[in-house]
Amino acid sequence: MRIVGTAMCLAGCMLWAGLAGAATVPPGYRLAQQMPTGDGGELELLEDVRITSDLHQSLWGNGSAFDEDAFDDEALAKDVASRPIVEARLRLLSASGDEVGSVGLAYPLATLEKAAMEGMPSPAFFLTVDQTAPMGSYSGPATQVLMPARRKLQPMQYQAADGTLKPLFLAQTGKAAWQADDAQPEIFQVSSSMADDDSDDFVTTYRTYRLKGDVWQVSSREEKGYWESEGDFPQRSVFP
Repeated sequence: MRIVGTAMCLAGCMLWAGLAGAATVPPGYRLAQQMPTGDGGELELLEDVRITSDLHQSLWGNGSAFDEDAFDDEALAKDVASRPIVEARLRLLSASGDEVGSVGLAYPLATLEKAAMEGMPSPAFFLTVDQTAPMGSYSGPATQVLMPARRKLQPMQYQAADGTLKPLFLAQTGKAAWQADDAQPEIFQVSSSMADDDSDDFVTTYRTYRLKGDVWQVSSREEKGYWESEGDFPQRSVFP
């Protein structure tokens, strides 16, 4: 089993700006990551050209507002004051290099990682968007699972208890974390929250997502108590 951290930037799996394909990057962006999709196409993650790879690492997870006060470099801060940092974008290229699709990610920072789970029907990827707020322990990076060969840029879905299909989002916050199982398509999510608005008690929810076809099936259970991400990830035996 592999613990997925907040940054999830693996050496050798990403190509930072300045590599092949930079000429096709839209104005104002840099090619932050580039990954083959397994069918001849490519996923490209684009970030504001002013966010270098080093700056990306230093800003990740710190709840930056990305305004002029967020940058120590005076020239950069002045530039940001007149031209705000743009949202990150993800795009899918075909084998011929044509853009098949593109989507804005609403936040400036994101990462891509190849999902190493055995048994996936086609290559899958973890797209993580840094949604960390300046304060609070209920925000942080949020991860989607993508399977471009089958769903383009649409996130994979899970079947809720009422039978409806919803996009699968995995949270990494002060009170939530997740792991993916390398040996099979299973994902484990733990999260703690207030039991209700009228109580100071906490409840911890354990969820297991198992892939059946192209849809994740979820099993969950709750117990009284509090869990936070500074502690160890729960043992596999506590998940349904």
